[in-house]
Amino acid sequence: MLVSVVIGALNEEKYIGATINSVKAQKTRHKIELIVGDGYSEDATVKIAKKMGAKVVKEKNRSAAWERQAGTKVARGEVIAFTDADAKVPSDWVEKIAAEFSADPNLCLLYGPVYFSDAGPLDYILSKTIMPAFMLLTSLVGAHNTIGSNFAVRLSVFEKAGGFNTSLRTAEDLDLTRRMERLGGVKYLDSLSIDVSARRVKKWGYPRFVAYHIANAIKYHLTGKSHSDYEDVR
Repeated sequence: MLVSVVIGALNEEKYIGATINSVKAQKTRHKIELIVGDGYSEDATVKIAKKMGAKVVKEKNRSAAWERQAGTKVARGEVIAFTDADAKVPSDWVEKIAAEFSADPNLCLLYGPVYFSDAGPLDYILSKTIMPAFMLLTSLVGAHNTIGSNFAVRLSVFEKAGGFNTSLRTAEDLDLTRRMERLGGVKYLDSLSIDVSARRVKKWGYPRFVAYHIANAIKYHLTGKSHSDYEDVR
């Protein structure tokens, strides 16, 4: 199987090298296509990505939905795996994704939890206990809370669903999940975890960060709309 890994990026010169290295270090029998959807970064992000062998697609509209969408337009893989430019994926990430899609032809979207890579010991422990419990519970009641930095789709179903709703500033991952769920299976896999930077949490503070994302998820699930105020930085 060919798995296309799409990384959304904007001014990520400090992080993207480590992210790409973690993708290139995958221990898998499957082929990997590495794509960066870049929002016209003003730093060395594109230069670093190209030097490390990634295919770079530039998108003038700066949002996660637009940048991920740009990457999918050139993807050739049967399955597309999405992550962010400040993430570190474990060496079996692609192998687990490919195994799930190979085992279930009706599976159209797979997602897993996200933990902090640069937080303190207490914060890391809390993220490793609260996050999977919350995601498992919501998946069991059919209110999937896909996180955009750690999910994969079957390309044929993704295209049938119409791709990302680029009019959404946030919750584009929840919106895509809802539409794809009507076309096939959606699965939460607890062992499909990755680490991401806690920089936004540190910048916003925990109360604001948690309140924003919980309110945003509730708003989307109840109304189909999301918050429109969000920074360009991933």
